[in-house]
Amino acid sequence: EHISQPGKQKNVLPLGGRGIIDDLMTKYGSPSAHPLSKDNLFIVAPGFLSGTAISSSGRLSVGGKSPLTGGIKEANVGGPAGQKLMQLGIQAIMVTGKASGWKILKIGVEGISFETAEAIVGLGNYAACEKLYKEYGKQISIILVGPAGERKYLNSTVAATDADGNPCRHAARGGVGAIMGSKLLKAIVIDSTGVAIRKPVDKDGFKNALKKLTETMMAGPHGTPGDFLKNFGTPGIVDVDNIKGSLPTYNFRQGNFDKHEKINAERYIELNKQRGGRMGHACMPGCIVRCSNIFHDSNGEYLTASLEYETLAMLGSNLGIDDLDAIARMDRKCDDLGLDTIETGCCIGILNDVGLFSFGDIAKAESLIDEIAQATPLGRILGSGTEVTAKVFGINRVPTVKGQGIPGHEPRALKGWGVTYATSPQGADHTAGPSIEDPLSPVGQVERSKSSQIINTAFDATGLCHFTFLYKNPDVVIPVINAFYGINVTMEDFMNLGKKMLREEIAFNRKAGIGPAADRLPDWMRKEQLSPTNEKFDVPQKEIDEIFDF
Repeated sequence: EHISQPGKQKNVLPLGGRGIIDDLMTKYGSPSAHPLSKDNLFIVAPGFLSGTAISSSGRLSVGGKSPLTGGIKEANVGGPAGQKLMQLGIQAIMVTGKASGWKILKIGVEGISFETAEAIVGLGNYAACEKLYKEYGKQISIILVGPAGERKYLNSTVAATDADGNPCRHAARGGVGAIMGSKLLKAIVIDSTGVAIRKPVDKDGFKNALKKLTETMMAGPHGTPGDFLKNFGTPGIVDVDNIKGSLPTYNFRQGNFDKHEKINAERYIELNKQRGGRMGHACMPGCIVRCSNIFHDSNGEYLTASLEYETLAMLGSNLGIDDLDAIARMDRKCDDLGLDTIETGCCIGILNDVGLFSFGDIAKAESLIDEIAQATPLGRILGSGTEVTAKVFGINRVPTVKGQGIPGHEPRALKGWGVTYATSPQGADHTAGPSIEDPLSPVGQVERSKSSQIINTAFDATGLCHFTFLYKNPDVVIPVINAFYGINVTMEDFMNLGKKMLREEIAFNRKAGIGPAADRLPDWMRKEQLSPTNEKFDVPQKEIDEIFDF
């Protein structure tokens, strides 16, 4: 389908990314289909600004009906794949049915083809990519599932290779790996050799608008220097959330970690200097944010990239683990298997309630991930995510919304973000609508969350990375879109796109049986105080229920 036609409709925004997933799921998806059946759709869609000269615009959306939440799902990933797809003129890949055997989808200038994947079935993501590079050459980008996706674990990711060719970028949330695995699609290989960067319709207008956009990106949000993420990466958020009392600790029982200095950016940088790792790594070509990092083990060998804040929080402080090397090893295992580290951290954390895990027990935490890798009965339970694990073991204090584990920003200390977790059609998702203003007050948080969700949903259609923080300065993005596509849209049009996408997602979820009663945080978060702020989540539910009255 010609989803985006530059210059054809002067006042209509093109579709891309999450917007294409919403559009295709609305037109062709079945809300009643089992997520792992042949009737579900598996969709891959780059943003509509991907493949251009715009820095950090290559984010890729992956989605379908989530086996974890039971509703519509979009998960987002970096790396060069999104750029290459758009440069090849491919706005979306929609996979239906189920293959007769494991397949590789090969995409290049010569067209597309399905090839056998038998040689890489059962392999972890790193070993599989090594074989694919030998077969197709180092110039390719790869999208693939690991053993978790092959086994259709509800907590499974779709991995994508970074600019160095490592499968360490993940569309992690919602079990999208299980959807891809259910199609018997092991990998997508993309070769854009010889294809040029996408050109704008209005070259001069684009050049001028891009200059202002780039300057805004470099300045950073709220006056923060634009090099914060380049120097510290997302590990820099460990100290920020610890000070705010919003760092999940001991299975969401505290908001700060007395050993946070052992897992923060300062410790990370110290080890990097000793071992040859580095900060300021770009996950996709041309990125000026460069928030990624490369972590080496004690022998100075590559172990993982990028070791993000969410992983440090959920596999670190949330489990009472203060060893950066141990967290990095678990991150590598999750990357290789294709597991979401947020969901995995939530899942292991709740086992403390029934004596199957003790906070700070590194060996036990690693052995539980090994159980998932070995597909033991316990491993298959844990691979099914936090909510399933809680049901199997009779645990009633469960940090999930719509079946998805709560991420690494505690909603009792960041109440606007908590509203987003409660109400997003995507389930508890930290990128769906960040909100940090006046964090401990319940007043005004519904309106803040609503505004943030609308603008961030629209941005998920563009391919622009969240760490550009351009959603805080969207006025500089509209001229770039207009000049590139030769159209004349307004900020109101852009906001309406976000609203339209949210309405489509809510409508799909309602037909799938996910009603307004699901738009809430766990009751225990309204009853338990969180130290050190001693806050409960007290945003009135009546206000929350009215958030999407637009």
